[in-house]
Amino acid sequence: MNKTKRINIINLRLLLLTLLLASAPLTLRAQNGEIMAGLRAGHNAAFGGFAAFSVEASHTFDNKFHISGGAQYATFGRTALEARPAYLWNLNWGKISAEALLAYTNLTSVNTLAAGAGADISGRWIGFKLGYYYRLYGRSGESIHEPLNIYYELRANLLRKIERWDLQLAITNIETFEIERHYQPSFIAQCRYFPQPRLGIGLGIGCKPAGMFNMSADYYQTFIKLGVCYKW
Repeated sequence: MNKTKRINIINLRLLLLTLLLASAPLTLRAQNGEIMAGLRAGHNAAFGGFAAFSVEASHTFDNKFHISGGAQYATFGRTALEARPAYLWNLNWGKISAEALLAYTNLTSVNTLAAGAGADISGRWIGFKLGYYYRLYGRSGESIHEPLNIYYELRANLLRKIERWDLQLAITNIETFEIERHYQPSFIAQCRYFPQPRLGIGLGIGCKPAGMFNMSADYYQTFIKLGVCYKW
């Protein structure tokens, strides 16, 4: 990897860390903030059984700006950082947001950088996200570029009329810390329950098939995630 590429990687790492650290003081002033610590365990066709610990935070301030992000460490040797700042337009039926995506992962000395942008349309019951991202894989002496990838998410929000419960079903290739090509989506069901107004627990299950849109349909990954979240 040449000197310019090393500098670009360092600059993007610093930008990710700056966005994540900058969110801490803003959260104290926000009217809608949340932090969640979670443990994800499952089986991956490439690495076998695995576990991953993550901390995620998000907040909205001035009813216009939103930022989410976090960090994850997986037992198969991967670390990941992600930040998603967004600008919101609140409407009577829901909201529209323009978002940016910044993500960094390291796995067995291979650095992966992804940057993109997209739009999210979210109603009370359904939501849809569409965007693109550029990705760079780099290691000593070589790099691989993916100049244009499409990302998407289709979700349904259930149990909206039941107090303290939230259930969401989603199909996406842009799950937090898991960015895939368009032909490899994940199918996810996640539920949250808040026994107290500010304190809640979350449970999610997911499956990522391999070769979703071709002749092969063997699974690639299954997982279950359990977490605790706090709102302020």
